[in-house]
Amino acid sequence: MAFVRSPFETACAAIELDRISNGRFTLGLGTAPQTWTEDFFGQDFLPPISRIREVIEILRLVFDSAAQNADSIPDYHGEHYQLSFAGLHPNFGSQVRQVPIWVASLRERLCELAGECADGFIGHSIWSRWWLLERALPALHRGAATAGRDPEDINVQLWLTASIDSDPTVAARRARGNVAFYASIPSYRSYFDAHGFGELFDTLVAARRSLPLDQCVDLVPLDAAQTFAICGTPDDVGQEIENIASHAASICVKPPMWGIDPEDANHQSRQIDHLLLG
Repeated sequence: MAFVRSPFETACAAIELDRISNGRFTLGLGTAPQTWTEDFFGQDFLPPISRIREVIEILRLVFDSAAQNADSIPDYHGEHYQLSFAGLHPNFGSQVRQVPIWVASLRERLCELAGECADGFIGHSIWSRWWLLERALPALHRGAATAGRDPEDINVQLWLTASIDSDPTVAARRARGNVAFYASIPSYRSYFDAHGFGELFDTLVAARRSLPLDQCVDLVPLDAAQTFAICGTPDDVGQEIENIASHAASICVKPPMWGIDPEDANHQSRQIDHLLLG
């Protein structure tokens, strides 16, 4: 969550984690929902795109200084952050590198930003295949073109939600909780509306003001669950994962996380492991 701590603190933590992991750390950075940033952490959110761009610039500024073992870190003067490092004597040690920054995205502007300035790009676990192909990847390519970058140089990692059952209807029912959870986040409305589920979104936002999540699951139609998760038999799910994975350098596949019994979720995880690992 890019806005809930200082960029300098994030940079220092990333350098330390990279050292602990022997140079295997990747920093994933996202805006997160506005309500989480403001309500859970009491931090400012808007405007997210220009602000996260500055966060990335500050991170790279610190990473560069640390990698060069510089005697100081240049001050940073942006629209949202004004940082002075006067009096700081950096002592990051040897073997510090530019830690890779991957940007997690839901909608097109963050996809473009990832194309402009990130090392990698993380897709949202409720992306539909249509959104990936028609909106997200084209936006990533637009951002790369704007910055004069080759999009092939950007790591693409897709997160997929899969629900497996010999009965496709049972698989879709299991995935309804994910829709009930994400469709109750106010800032996600445009994403759901683009898929024709704007009215469902409004219904779920209203319901979640007074009802717990598990009582909202039945408000989600099966076609919504099938749109935002891969649902079906093992063969069908495996084929769809293979189709989508062709557009990525790596994938993360997980079961539905909300409105599902923990034992059922564990069983789904084992089925996904079996599907992917054989």
